[in-house]
Amino acid sequence: MYRHRDRSARAADPGAAGCTVENRHLRDAWPGFRAAGVALRGIGTQLPNEEAEFARAERIPRPLLSGAAHRPAAALRLPAFRGAGRLRHRRLILVVDAERAVRDALFPVDDIPYAVAETQRPALARLSRPSG
Repeated sequence: MYRHRDRSARAADPGAAGCTVENRHLRDAWPGFRAAGVALRGIGTQLPNEEAEFARAERIPRPLLSGAAHRPAAALRLPAFRGAGRLRHRRLILVVDAERAVRDALFPVDDIPYAVAETQRPALARLSRPSG
C-alpha cells in the first residue's frame, strides 16, 4: 500500500516516485484543466483500494482508476514493462475527446512538468479564443 510501504520497497518499484511527481503536477494543474472543461483520469497498476488511498493521501481531485488487471492497457495496446516482478504501464499521456477518440499522445513522458504543461496548453488556448 502506498502509505505503508517502506521507502526501500517503493524505491525498488520502477516509476513509483515518478507516479507521485506526475500526480502532484496534474493535481496542481487541475484548476486550469477544469476551467477548460477537460476531464482527467489516471490509470495505474495498483489495486482499487490502493489507488483510492493514494488519491486521498496526495489530495488528487480526479479519479485514479485501477488497471491492476491490465484490461485498459491491453485494450488500448499501451506500452508496458515488467518491474519488481509485476507488469507496469509505461508513463504516457493520452488526450481523448468526448467521443472517446484519441486526439493526441505524449510518449515517452520523461520530463513530467513539461508533459503536464504541454498537455494543458491546447485546452487553455481554447479558453483564450473568442467564441463564435
